[in-house]
Amino acid sequence: MIVSPENPVAVQLYTVREAARDDFPGTLRRLAEGGARAVEFAGYGGMPIPDLRALLDELGMRVSGSHVPLTAWEGQLDATLADIIALGGEYAVVPFVPVERRGGAPFARSLAADLNRWAATAKQAGLGVAYHHHDFEFVPLPDGDGDTLFDILVQETDPDLVGIEVDVYWAAHAGVDPARLLGELQGRVPLLHLKDMAAGPERTDLPAGEGILRWDEILPAASAAGARWWIVEQDNPADPIADALLAIRNVEGWSRR
Repeated sequence: MIVSPENPVAVQLYTVREAARDDFPGTLRRLAEGGARAVEFAGYGGMPIPDLRALLDELGMRVSGSHVPLTAWEGQLDATLADIIALGGEYAVVPFVPVERRGGAPFARSLAADLNRWAATAKQAGLGVAYHHHDFEFVPLPDGDGDTLFDILVQETDPDLVGIEVDVYWAAHAGVDPARLLGELQGRVPLLHLKDMAAGPERTDLPAGEGILRWDEILPAASAAGARWWIVEQDNPADPIADALLAIRNVEGWSRR
């Protein structure tokens, strides 16, 4: 039996970015009408935070947290955390390291130190912090003595402060078994990104439950790792809102088994 978190399954709004770009509140409303009960933000569509909070309350939607670009962590930390708190979010997430910012082992250690510092500030404000990986973090660093960026971030961040938002698709895309990875990170995975992988050589991403990933292994491992939130996401959805809602139905169906 799969033991699911008590929280509802959330949607990472990057999935519906094109629709949200045209009509942010309308997109939230369409998701809610389709059964979505929680979201993870990746920007706020230009909406004033009080107006957005009022809309969330109207729709009965909860907030797992927000993806926050590095520039905001580095230059607008207090305001960024305040916005997440005002929206009722639980976690602030570092979502991506741009190519031009990536470096070798010294960069990895510097980023780990930054994560510890940012997370200490967030904890004082009542928020958790997590790092969201893609596939590049699993490539050995040229000066890392075999270590990867992922290795160094896990080793050199404080487990009481910094969590890992495991993205099962990107782990599998990098050749890493998601269930095994979750097993190695027990207690450090408050957030889980769920998207599936197509069987073909391009290994495109699909709604959770529509591809080849072994969810019967992944979800129990996520529960054992302490995941508080399961969050459906796609980078390249065919029909963003429909795909997000399909993934939610699939995941909720598993949790009832």
